[in-house]
Amino acid sequence: MSQAPQAVTTTANREGLPVSDVADPELLALPAPPRGRRFLAMTLMAAVVVGSGALIAQIRSDVAYFFAPDIAVDLGQARERDPRDMPTNVFVRVRGTPMLSKMVSYTVPLTGTEQAVFPLLGQRHLFVQVPLADLRDPDRGTRGEFFGRLVTFSALRGRMDSVQQHLHDAMALPVTSESFVLIADEAPENYLWAPLLSAVCVAFILFTVWMMLRWFRPLPVRS
Repeated sequence: MSQAPQAVTTTANREGLPVSDVADPELLALPAPPRGRRFLAMTLMAAVVVGSGALIAQIRSDVAYFFAPDIAVDLGQARERDPRDMPTNVFVRVRGTPMLSKMVSYTVPLTGTEQAVFPLLGQRHLFVQVPLADLRDPDRGTRGEFFGRLVTFSALRGRMDSVQQHLHDAMALPVTSESFVLIADEAPENYLWAPLLSAVCVAFILFTVWMMLRWFRPLPVRS
């Protein structure tokens, strides 16, 4: 003789919601985090978001250059170019005679490599940056044609401010923030690090904002 099916009941709270949808009493019983630690955690998370956003803004021209065409724009002879007609943040080729008497050199902090910056003959608003070691190489030190990234000093966002200032003050050159510098041998493909770093920063921002919303959202309180 078969037994009659038994009714299955689900325990519910007085609002009619299943117990599984109700906040864990043990979680509700936990003491709230100290206000000082809560404020410090919020401050650190906000600093991560702001810092990541600032870094993205700092390298946005590098990201744009990575996506620029990899076919060099031929600018011809430097002395024949009007700076007002020159493109910016693009891969170019230019010909000219280096004025090494007006050269300045500096060391890149992150890599420790020495770089040389100099104007080209007949053009006071177009400078070329090459590794200092190239000028000591008999084959590369005498070249009169340069390939690379053409960008204004201002677009580099402070990375060459001291070089610009030294060219202006010590070398008496009419260099401004809108003067051009050709970073030799830097093709767009060399800037893959820029979009990758931006993607990491975006991931940090999204994760931190998610953590802030999840951590600091108010807990449900039972009446």
